[in-house]
Amino acid sequence: MNTEVPDQIASRTIREWITGGRTDYERIFYVAPGANPAGLEQVVGQDDAVLLPADSDWSPDHGLVVKYSGEMSEAGDEFFVNDRGIELQDYISAGFIEIVGPTAIRFFDEAGWRAFVADAELARRTGVFPTALIDPRVLMADRAMFVPGGSTSLPHAFRLEADGYIHLGMQGIPLGHMDNWDAVLGSAVSTADALGAFVPPVVVRADLGTHPWLPRYMNSTELIKTLQLDNGTAKIDGFGWSNIDDKRADAEPSSTDPFMLDTPSGLILADIATRRRQLLTPLTAEVVSAIQTSSSLELARDRVSTRQNIDQSVAAKLCTDAIELLNVNLGHQRELPLIGSPENAR
Repeated sequence: MNTEVPDQIASRTIREWITGGRTDYERIFYVAPGANPAGLEQVVGQDDAVLLPADSDWSPDHGLVVKYSGEMSEAGDEFFVNDRGIELQDYISAGFIEIVGPTAIRFFDEAGWRAFVADAELARRTGVFPTALIDPRVLMADRAMFVPGGSTSLPHAFRLEADGYIHLGMQGIPLGHMDNWDAVLGSAVSTADALGAFVPPVVVRADLGTHPWLPRYMNSTELIKTLQLDNGTAKIDGFGWSNIDDKRADAEPSSTDPFMLDTPSGLILADIATRRRQLLTPLTAEVVSAIQTSSSLELARDRVSTRQNIDQSVAAKLCTDAIELLNVNLGHQRELPLIGSPENAR
């Protein structure tokens, strides 16, 4: 099989392993320098990928192999594929160094996670985001863990170390030893386990519970990257600015719902999944915001009816039309007070 792959495919493979996303491959196996891949030949399938040291003469019968040089375990490490490199940095230090090229950032201890949550709360209150997270050259390790609901699933990304132990992704919990790949592959993990080698999962779970908007926060950083928005001046609904302020919101927008932006051109609804942007009238924008921050259609209808002084039947039709035509959804009901929310900041 080919051990060299085109830059574009190699880049997508590395991105998928770093972020923990599941797009092109069923599973991704990272073999660290000095690790023995023996046993992997019975594991790697046709839809899997392997990141393998360039000096390794081992090769599986199936799947894609991407050869690399360098390392990706300590801050400052560099990782190269086809002469293209990516540097690894600690989340905390990334805010104080000059980003000069492709960079992956992760947590090396609980302090890094605490700094991340504090930065998220600041963005929630003020609309100012940490510069490293909105730099297009930066990848957040294991960002795929930020999904609502704290789901549990079989692992997707693996890291085989030189001591024979296998870990979840770049910074996750130990899953077992290479002597028992079957047990490793069949062990379900939670989203919090993705950071478990450096941040206690109980801490991550607690913070995700009290900050249910963190997945939307991460998607907002992707929005800023995609649209090249000015940090601190672009207004994103839910982060330092609210399009509707009637004190009746009882829900958080879905993490994947489009974002409302206040721009010099007017109110724009931007969807990062489809990259679609639509200019809305103030009325339509208010209907959208009412839907996204209400847990029921009845509440959204009542809010629109009251604010616009229109009949409830008309308000209901506006809401159902917005849901159908603009791909927006009712929000998820808040279970706990939100730390750092725009409402609490006032």
